[in-house]
Amino acid sequence: MKSISLSSIILTSIVLVACTHHKKSVASTQESDSSSPQTASAPMAGPVMAAKPANGVYMPGDEELNAIKPKYNDVNLETLKRGYGIYQGQCRDCHEAKNIYQYTEMEWNQIMTDMAMRAHLDEAQKTAVWQYVMAVKAVKDKK
Repeated sequence: MKSISLSSIILTSIVLVACTHHKKSVASTQESDSSSPQTASAPMAGPVMAAKPANGVYMPGDEELNAIKPKYNDVNLETLKRGYGIYQGQCRDCHEAKNIYQYTEMEWNQIMTDMAMRAHLDEAQKTAVWQYVMAVKAVKDKK
């Protein structure tokens, strides 16, 4: 009985997805067949970038590196990625990831001082996490 229910649910889901896709295709065809003037849309330039999470916890890239370079000119992308890895690993072993944007630099300094000691981070690990957090904040502050 359960396998029939599961099969029915899966089949229903497939049909619904197919119908939704078909309706969108029909609607776009009808729009293009209408007698109203057509407006050409510009082709998309480059790949579409995914939105960054609202809590600021994401893998850093060149944008974050460039945003933090003026303040920490010796930082590199490897350090930022290592900081992200620690943030995602050791920090989240004990608690949820904190919203990076929620705290000021001064508050992050207090958080990092306390948490680095609790997580037994060495100075290089603490610096990597600090620079990662500051880089993410710097990107948002530029916008």
